[in-house]
Parts: sequence; structure tokens; C-alpha cells
Amino acid sequence: MKTVNNTQQLFGSEVSSSKGEAQSRGLFENVKPHLVEEQTLFEAEQVWKKRLGMLVAAENNLIKVIRLRKITGIFTVASIAVFLFSLYVAPTMPPIVFFGLIALAAFGCATYPAWFFASKSSKKQRDAISRMFFMSNHEVDVADGKVTLINRANYSSVTEIHVMDRKLGQFATP
Repeated sequence: MKTVNNTQQLFGSEVSSSKGEAQSRGLFENVKPHLVEEQTLFEAEQVWKKRLGMLVAAENNLIKVIRLRKITGIFTVASIAVFLFSLYVAPTMPPIVFFGLIALAAFGCATYPAWFFASKSSKKQRDAISRMFFMSNHEVDVADGKVTLINRANYSSVTEIHVMDRKLGQFATP
């Protein structure tokens, strides 16, 4: 077992072996000894509310991206179907509609992979935030227009945020 001498040099200054000498030099003036970082109940609740807000924002972003991906897929399939049907039947469509369907199908084929990767990225972000709650032994419950954070150790409600706009009945923007 190796012992360490307290009089060795540390960062270019000599560390003294007595506390009185260190206090006289002013080394312990602003040091406040504590084992755990002090945090009030209000600050802790604000941190949890901020994290719940992040989860709600990530969930809303995921819903938007999935909705755009589905709309793009529907329009792409519909325009390709009408385009192929117009090739089978005698040309009764005006040229502007025909080229519009081709442009819509090309735009859909170009943007659908982007929406697919964006939805995967949003899902990973939402899952990462959700995993933080799970690792801290909490679970999130969404009911009655509010998101409630529940401590799984004793199933008590830690905090809650409201996500429904009562006037419109839609999700409130965070």
C-alpha cells in the first residue's frame, strides 16, 4: 500500500499539512462543505416540468413527422395510380394535369425517404427522453389532458403539466 505525503506540490503550490495555515492563506474562504447538492422542492419540480415539456414536444414532433410521411405516401400512391390508369385508358386528361401527376409522384418519391428517416430520428429522440424517466424510476401517464409524472417507488404523483387547450380541445403548443 502506497501512502501519499500531504506536503507534495499540487498545481505549483505547496499543500500544507495543517488546516490553520490553509485558512490563514485564504484557501477555504468560499468553500461550503456538503455531501449532496442542495435543491429546493420548487427547483426540483421545475426541472421535472421542463423534462415533461421536452417529452411532450418530442411526442408532438414525432406525430407531425409521421403525419407528413403518411400524407406524402397517400398522395404519391394516388398520383401514380391515376397516372398509370391514364396510360391504360385513352388520353382524356389535359396535359397540365398529366404532367402535374408526374411531378407530384416524383416529389413524393423524393421526399418520402426523408420523412421516413426524420420519423426514425424523432422516435429515437422521444425514446431517449422516455428512457431518462425510466432510469430515474419514474413513469409518465397521459390522461385527461395532462401529463403526470409518477414515482414508481411509491406510485405518488411528482408533478403534472396540462397539454390540452380547453378552449380548442387540441394539444397546446409548448
